[in-house]
Amino acid sequence: MNNKLQITDAMWGGWIGKLLYVPLLNILVLLYVYIPGNDLGLAIIALTILIRLILQPSYRNSLKSQHDIQKVQPYIDKIKIEYKDDQKRQSEEIMKIYKEHKINLFGSCLPLIIQLPILLALYRVFWAGLNTESLIHLYGWFPHPPVELHTIFLQFTGVTPLMVDLTSRNIYLAVLAGLAQLGQSWLTLRYTAKSQVAGPQKMTNQAMLYLFPVMTFGIALTLPSALGLYWATTTIAMAVQQIIIYRSFAREERAVIQTTHHGNVSDSN
Repeated sequence: MNNKLQITDAMWGGWIGKLLYVPLLNILVLLYVYIPGNDLGLAIIALTILIRLILQPSYRNSLKSQHDIQKVQPYIDKIKIEYKDDQKRQSEEIMKIYKEHKINLFGSCLPLIIQLPILLALYRVFWAGLNTESLIHLYGWFPHPPVELHTIFLQFTGVTPLMVDLTSRNIYLAVLAGLAQLGQSWLTLRYTAKSQVAGPQKMTNQAMLYLFPVMTFGIALTLPSALGLYWATTTIAMAVQQIIIYRSFAREERAVIQTTHHGNVSDSN
């Protein structure tokens, strides 16, 4: 792998390295050692899913904030039309709506900011840490440390066409990453479509539905296939989380409606 892709000794030894790079590398190698087949690709998949599960509460809070904003969007659109010639009054009325519904405008951003360093560190480790030289950064108490890292994904299958060198580019994993992004983008558009009004914004969102997957494919095609595998895995995991979370929102809303209905009935009696 090209030297410019490596994590330098200073980066490994710096506070970011000690806080993120080294722990993530140790967990990755631990999975590599104990997952049957000693397959680094399976270890990448397992670590990516594990991180997504750890970030689940943060991701749920982010989606909850977005969902709450979507629910009041029709009222916001009405205010924008009603006070289109009075920007100050428009802003005041919009803030009233947010306050009445207890919506934190930064609620969708803060969880993402928390996630970003971890995801970028994962990206960096998968990009530059997949080599035997990185093993010197394993903790001294690491159980049964491997002598070397084998970077061929699915080598245990013995089927040559399926094997992928994770340190090289691979068009199939790039395609998988692009398709995963397409599915996740479509899912996001599906859950947010009800809050969108016809116009330039909706057209832009629909254009992004296809633009992001193409960009993902193009970028993944230029990088080591470990990143394509990571991107496909994390995108699929996010899509599954999104389905589960939005279904939980729907159940909560149905429960509120049901409770309110029963309350009205009892009051009328």
